Amino acid sequence: MTNTVITLDLQTVQQDAMDMARQAAPILMKHFGGPLRKSFKGSSIDVVTQADQESEALLVELIQQHYPIHHIVGEEGGGLGADVETADYRWYVDPLDGTTNFANGIPMFCISLALTDANLNPLVGVVYDPVADEMFTAVRGMGATMNDKPLTVSASTTLQECVLGSGFAYDKHTNPDNNAKEWGTFVTKVRGVRRMGAAALDLCYVAAGRFDGYWERGPQSWDCLAGALCVLEAGGAISDYQGGTDPSLYEKSHIVASNGHIHPLMLDVLNQ
Repeated sequence: MTNTVITLDLQTVQQDAMDMARQAAPILMKHFGGPLRKSFKGSSIDVVTQADQESEALLVELIQQHYPIHHIVGEEGGGLGADVETADYRWYVDPLDGTTNFANGIPMFCISLALTDANLNPLVGVVYDPVADEMFTAVRGMGATMNDKPLTVSASTTLQECVLGSGFAYDKHTNPDNNAKEWGTFVTKVRGVRRMGAAALDLCYVAAGRFDGYWERGPQSWDCLAGALCVLEAGGAISDYQGGTDPSLYEKSHIVASNGHIHPLMLDVLNQ
């Protein structure tokens, strides 16, 4: 495998990804609040709608037009594009993060696109909230922005002054590792805990200083890669529950994000 990362203009990729997200957004807004054709993936609570499928179809088409030699990992469609074993770059596409919110008419959802190298290091991240018209984006080594304004994580240093975000995996009814214990513990130690229902936005809220931290067991790589890059480029920290920072954490389904100051405190709680 050849390493061609240095030949790719990441700022051009960033602009292309932003344009793609904006093109897919009208598909979501067309369906939002109206009657939806729904199906389920794996369980009766893991819903997928025609909006997910139509949005992903457009995003995959656009990526293949612009970057035909890249591999594409889509939430709804699986591996597409160039072969994963030979592609130097991978796109992780979540065409509608927050599907349960969307399907219930709750205006908290987004489109998430991330470009990584072959080792899962995030290079470009774009998360677009079409309801609020907020475009969160980051390029590795170049900072993070929201609607072109620089993002900076919060300065909180104690749990008591913090607002955290979290969520619950789709198997929470059957898996004892369902975040109930961790949620209950954090509730007693922080100013507030919020469950927004869209992991990509949770992470971007950490990057923007709206949340001081976030933890969850359950997000997939397409949920968290773009938002995680925004956190890192805004000055925050990302790890697994044990503090590990190897890029494989994005596939392990346990993720902690913070402003950096409270990261050890969050890990202490999660490992009690």
